[in-house]
Parts: sequence; C-alpha cells; structure tokens
Amino acid sequence: MLFDFIFFMTKARIFYFNPTCELAVANGSFSYMPPLLLQEMERDLAVLPFIFGSENDCVITETKPSGKFVEQLNNWGFKVPKFCTLSELESMPADSFEAICPWGWSPAAHFKLKKLKAKCSEEFKSNPSYNWQQTHQSLFERSTSLNILTDILNNNPQSWFINKSLTGIQVTCLEEIEMLMKEHQELVLKAPLSSSGRGIQIIRNKTLNNSNKAWISGVLKHQNYLIAEHYLEKLADLSFQFRITESAKIDYLGFTFFETNSNGQYKGSLINTCIADIFPDKNMNELEEMILKTAKIIGEELKSSVYTNLHRGFLGVDAMIFRNEKQIKIQPCIEINCRMNMGILTILLQNNIQRGAKGKFELYYGSKGDFEIFAKKEELLNPQVVLNGKISSGFFPLVEPANHQKFGAYFLISGTR
Repeated sequence: MLFDFIFFMTKARIFYFNPTCELAVANGSFSYMPPLLLQEMERDLAVLPFIFGSENDCVITETKPSGKFVEQLNNWGFKVPKFCTLSELESMPADSFEAICPWGWSPAAHFKLKKLKAKCSEEFKSNPSYNWQQTHQSLFERSTSLNILTDILNNNPQSWFINKSLTGIQVTCLEEIEMLMKEHQELVLKAPLSSSGRGIQIIRNKTLNNSNKAWISGVLKHQNYLIAEHYLEKLADLSFQFRITESAKIDYLGFTFFETNSNGQYKGSLINTCIADIFPDKNMNELEEMILKTAKIIGEELKSSVYTNLHRGFLGVDAMIFRNEKQIKIQPCIEINCRMNMGILTILLQNNIQRGAKGKFELYYGSKGDFEIFAKKEELLNPQVVLNGKISSGFFPLVEPANHQKFGAYFLISGTR
C-alpha cells in the first residue's frame, strides 16, 4: 500500500473539493472539465475541506501536503484527516467508507467518484443525492432561490424585509433587459447557474455595451434566462448556514458576514465579527433581533422546499442588509448555495480561534508562486500565537505555501478586543 489505511478501522468520510460544481451542473455533462484557471484553483486548494473532517476522514488530493505542514495544522488545533489520491481510495475494498462529501454534487462529480460511491455505507446509498437526477439541477438555479424569496415575503411579511417591487425577475431576451434599464438606473444581471459571485454583470450605464450584449447572449444561449435585479444600496453581505440531516431535518448553524468586490465576487469572510462591528452606530438589539428572526423564517421556509426532498448536507443562504429610503432592510434570500461554502467553513474555523479574537478568512490569487512569497511575508509581520490550544493572533495559511501554486487560502487574526 502507498500509505497507511489503519485509520479506516472507523469508517471514513471522503471529502472532495470541486468549487465549480454549479458550472458543471450548467454544462450537464459527466465529462465536464472546468476552464484551465479553475482547474488550477481546484488543484491548489484541494486540501481545504480538511476543516470539515476529523482524523478518521480523508481528503482527496493529487498533491499531498508535507508532513511539516500537517504537523503545523495539528499544532493549531485542527483534527486533520488523511490526504489521499483518488486511486489510493479506489483500491480500498467494498464497504470501506461511510459517505462521500464533495464540495457540491454535479453530474461530473458523480462520474469522477463513481468507484468510491459503491464502497460506501447503505445509509449513504439511500441518500437522495446518491444518484444524479435531472431534478437536482433546480437545487442550484437562481430561479429556485427567487421562488424561495417570494414564498418568504408572501408567507412571512416583515417590515424590515425587501419590498416585493425591488426583487428580481426572470428575463429571456435582450429587449426585456433594455426595457428594465429605462425604468432603473442600475441593474444586476445574474446567470441562472454560477458561484461565488461569478456569472454576474452590474449594469451601471443607460445603454448596454458590446461586452454586456455578448455576455447576455452567451448566458441566454446556454441557460435560457437571466435574473435581473435592482441594484441595492448594500450595507453588508451575510450568509445563513444550515444543514439538512439524513432525516430531512433543518439544523441552523449560524450566520457570517462576508465581503465581495465591486463586481459582486466573493473576497473573504469575517471571523468572530458581531453586529456591533459592522454597525457601530445602530441599535444593536433591534438589528440582532431582525437577523435572528430572519434566520428562523428562512429555516421554516426550507422545511417545505425542494432542498429537503433532494439534498442532504450543508446549505448556505446569502442575504444582504441594505438601505432603502433611509431605512435598514434585509434581502433574506439572494441566492442559495446547495453545497459546502466559505460561510460554513468560517463558522467551523471559529471553533479553533479564541473567543473574541477577530479576523478574516480570505482566498488568494496571484501569479505562479506568489502565494508562497505572500505567506512568508505575512508570517513575519503577523507571527502565530496559540494559547491553550486556541489560536489567538497571527497569519495562518490553510493550504501549504509551496508547489508554486497561484491560489491560496488563509486566515489572519488580529487578537482579542
């Protein structure tokens, strides 16, 4: 054997990082390959799901981190799984694994992991996600999120929720978009299937340029429609995190604030950040009550949704706090991420960080080898401090800064306040 399989005496869960699952769903092919840059991201960040696992589990990666880096992770308090290649896991006998936990399911993920699926427990094989059905595509589409939002506003009207007149609509042609542009100064156009803020165009001008038109035409050709939304005066992005259990119960896990760039693409998540950190001059009790009640309302709506019928595992609901006519409002369901996501990863990270220590989890992208240079510099500027088994402050890479990768992941903790 190429590595020690003794840890499988307790059945392992297998984790697999495929953050482009929505693109794979949109493509629909079992042989889908993401664009080269996204392939590099999957490879460079392949070890990242270790945060979801324990010592009995395994993360699929073709490039294993060094023993030194694994020891570092252990010293920081993480319960680190084994890192294994796909071929090593495929060589294991039947009934070796408890379950497979990809970042998200897609036809391509089912095809790649098919030999491992057969070696899993009977409980996993009865999971509604075990085989891909065409109906599973609806779990990832923005139209489903829009329908959930409509149900929330109809069934649970709240004074602080977005007005129905400001919610998105489906559009199927260029002319519909141009009509909307006559009525609104700025529009946000979203492809039905995309992730982490990709597949979004913010239209700030009164006319569409050639680049806008080409993008719109491409999306309509391949995905048939777009979601057009009003541009809102955003104050904060947040995500509500849930888990759907094997018995289809909805567990609420918490919420996190996150940051996006000017184009709406995900940048990072805030660690141990409270409402007062985001809104220091507002009524904290009122805002907190709004957010917690919103989480409860979303959870209730999910109970009767397609997600409890077709999905098991993590589920993130992206939301927004915004200002409208000088009042603070919440858009409770911008999109639903039917998969693992950076919000739940951040919540799990906080288990290893001292209470009150604040910081940020971020993804890194640069030229080949830049992350290694960046990490060495940050480690000197922000030395790691771990007290009583909990991280107190410093710079902590979550993928090994080596192998000349373009992508990285890390969190930076500034200490307690």
